[in-house]
Amino acid sequence: MTLANDSQPEAGPSSAKLVPGPTPYHESSQFRHWRYSPSSLQNIREELNAKSVEIVAKNTELEKEAQISLGHSYTDPPPPQAYLTVSDELLLLRFYCSQISKICRQGFGLPEIVETTAISYMKRFYLKNSVMEWHPKNIMPTCLFLAAKTTNYPVLMDQFISKFSKLSPDDILDTEFLVAQSLGFEFWVRSPEKASRGWSLDLQNQPNPPIETIQKSLSDALKNLSYCLLTDLEFIYSPSQISLACFHLSDPRLIEDFLDHRYSTFTPKYMSELDKVDEASNDDEKDVKKEGEEDLSQLPYGMKQQRLLTILQDIENIIRRDGHIEIDLKKVKEIDKRLKNCTNPEKIPGTALYVKRKREKETSEAASKAAKTAKAAASALDRESVFGSVLSIPSSTRSSSSSDREPLSPKITMNGVPVSSGVTRPGGAEVDLEDEGMGVKDENGIVMGGKGLMDVGLPL
Repeated sequence: MTLANDSQPEAGPSSAKLVPGPTPYHESSQFRHWRYSPSSLQNIREELNAKSVEIVAKNTELEKEAQISLGHSYTDPPPPQAYLTVSDELLLLRFYCSQISKICRQGFGLPEIVETTAISYMKRFYLKNSVMEWHPKNIMPTCLFLAAKTTNYPVLMDQFISKFSKLSPDDILDTEFLVAQSLGFEFWVRSPEKASRGWSLDLQNQPNPPIETIQKSLSDALKNLSYCLLTDLEFIYSPSQISLACFHLSDPRLIEDFLDHRYSTFTPKYMSELDKVDEASNDDEKDVKKEGEEDLSQLPYGMKQQRLLTILQDIENIIRRDGHIEIDLKKVKEIDKRLKNCTNPEKIPGTALYVKRKREKETSEAASKAAKTAKAAASALDRESVFGSVLSIPSSTRSSSSSDREPLSPKITMNGVPVSSGVTRPGGAEVDLEDEGMGVKDENGIVMGGKGLMDVGLPL
């Protein structure tokens, strides 16, 4: 197993400071985009809560005005102290995360990978959105339905909604894209459960491994992992660190003996037999590095043994503090009751503001669709026109009196002289066109003009 390098802040925020490492985890979106320090998580949630309170207060006033304009009665918005706090939102979130576990195990019998993925989706969603914007009871089923698909354990829609009261397929479909968008379309979640299986194999890879103890410890470690689901550990530490801490929590002596063996027998991979001979014959080169400098990348798991044990202890403290807390249902019901009065009315179907925003959205979408249709029709017309589009005279080149001009009849010329009502011979003598026949002959015998076609073919 590979742990995060000690030079990298294992509890650091998701930023450029986290340098990707050689393991698949360090190349994942989970490492690059969903790693935070405890203080960063707190700041994100406080800013999101404050912003949501401001939006809800503003939209509540707009809803009041809209209801009054329709002649409806409306109660005053809640006072500022009635809005949910960060701790209130977290408690409500953890309650609905615990419901995911019950539904997965008792309702569908889905594997643990679906459960852990759905809970991760919930926690990630509420790092981008507030409970006062989107109620967890509406988001939780969507996260579970989406997790079942992304982990390759899909459930039919009719079968899925049958496990929820008052849930329709539209409730899932209307929020599925919202959840995916909040996740940044990053659906792959690396769970500590798989890392625990890897640690169990590593524990057996030592002289005289205690097989029975390892098997019992694995069972207890997996149980400890279930307590981690309701904590923020996945945002702070790597899956391998969390799983090793769960092993250490179940049997400290087993893990400490294993680490003593690994660190005492560890040989850097870059050190070949020839390197060992050269090192023994060149003692003067041992002090090339400056005093106090160490190449931590060549240590087991990229850090000193004491540093690793400290990380494991920090993880265990979080599990004891946050993972074993019993959720107070009475407190949850009280928060949910307050939430009904401070939810963004723009997101509640049936409110005047919701209907108004929906109509505005439909109008905008209709206009956009009409513009796209007209553009597509114009493009199709251009493709069908072999010789291009019809040419038109620019308005700037037209004379001011062009609209008053009458259409011109075809002009007739004789010897380069235009003919209108009559023909003019050279010298100015005018010749009238005859009423019958097809015209007159010029001096070359060519018929020009004519007033009628009645006597076609008759001599003039």
